[in-house]
Amino acid sequence: MRRRLLQVLLPLLTLLVVGISVPAATTIAERHTSELVADRINDANRLSVAAFTALSGGVGLQGSLVRLQAELDDYADLYDTPVWLVDRESVVLHATDDPAMPAAADERLDRVLAGQTPELARTIWPWEQEGEVIVAPVGRDSQVVAALVFVAPVAAVHRATIVDWAVLGAALILPLGAAVALVGPTTRWLLRPVRDLERSAAAVAGGELRAHADADSGPPELRTLSRSFNQMVDAVRTTVERQQAFVSDAAHQLRNPVASVRLSVENLEAHLDPADAEARATYDDAVDDLDRMSGVLSGMLAATRFQTRPSRESVAGEVLEPGRSSWLARCADAGLTATIVVDDATTRVVEPTGGLAACVDELVANAVRLAGGTRVDVRAERAGTSYRVAVADDGRGLAPEERENATRRFWRSAKVQNIEGTGLGLTILAQVTADAGGRLELADTPGGGLTATLVVPVVDQPVG
Repeated sequence: MRRRLLQVLLPLLTLLVVGISVPAATTIAERHTSELVADRINDANRLSVAAFTALSGGVGLQGSLVRLQAELDDYADLYDTPVWLVDRESVVLHATDDPAMPAAADERLDRVLAGQTPELARTIWPWEQEGEVIVAPVGRDSQVVAALVFVAPVAAVHRATIVDWAVLGAALILPLGAAVALVGPTTRWLLRPVRDLERSAAAVAGGELRAHADADSGPPELRTLSRSFNQMVDAVRTTVERQQAFVSDAAHQLRNPVASVRLSVENLEAHLDPADAEARATYDDAVDDLDRMSGVLSGMLAATRFQTRPSRESVAGEVLEPGRSSWLARCADAGLTATIVVDDATTRVVEPTGGLAACVDELVANAVRLAGGTRVDVRAERAGTSYRVAVADDGRGLAPEERENATRRFWRSAKVQNIEGTGLGLTILAQVTADAGGRLELADTPGGGLTATLVVPVVDQPVG
């Protein structure tokens, strides 16, 4: 979650930084350029006055020019700024450096000597090494008699711009780094209640109705949601416990009266007229009905026991291996041969409510009691993201329409109506397996018989 959040936030924060830094960096460069140009223009204006005075000095023209040239040389040495004095014919009257002016000064010089306004300076960027050319007119009002050309060094502007850019970068990157560093703790603080709710919901879905979410951490809105979830779980648990208690109590309370009635009916057997076939049939029907009712009550109690244990994660081999001896013994007692093969025994699976071994035990018991075959084969193996435990027999099997009805409550095949049973076993298995995210599959065994397969989810093992 933190990685996904960073993947969303980082581009947005980058765009924000770029959107702020580019205009700010441009403004910084323009400001330092303006400061340099303003300083040099002030100097140029002062020197222009001196140059105009010297050039219009009349008799003392030669002495004035000498003083002007000395002043220009001193200025050039002091500020490391070459200066050229050019008359209206573009003849260089004095040069403090190389007599050849930079090419960038030609066009500006022509404009100034023509009486036009000097061109505004460009923005000086740190990666540009050329000095800044400034051309100032020498004259009075609209009369231009000469021009001064300055090439101002830009190293100081470069340094000042880079320093300010560094400060700007620090001012932007430090908060950005702090924001990124806080993403993790903030995300954990925000999402911890959500993850806890997810775990609690998964536990409740697995049958653990006492699972509660932490309602004391996270934002207030999520705390309220967690408290509401806990109240809902408590209400559901109370309802389910009351229903289970009612079913269990009702089954317990009814078993004694049913047993008493059965005993009373059996006591009537001694008084039956051996010649009265109708009385014998009525007696047998009554005993069968009471046996069936007793079986239904036993099934209700079994269903209650199954549903009181939540689903859980376990290693397949550890939960299936203890049942091997009992399954072999049960088959041997019924005169059946049996094979039990557990592949991928270290696979971790989600057990259905009541336990995977108990579910397999029910399938083996059904195969022994109801199949009417000669052998039972149990095979457990992993298949992709599922773990399959198949119990196959070679008995009478079930027709397709019977397999569709086999998981309905109290349904029994006409082939086994006279065999003890409640019709609840496969119903309970299908329900608890589905609750654990799996399923119960019924299919024909090749060569005849029925194969009942429990399919449960595999829990992926963490890497490392």
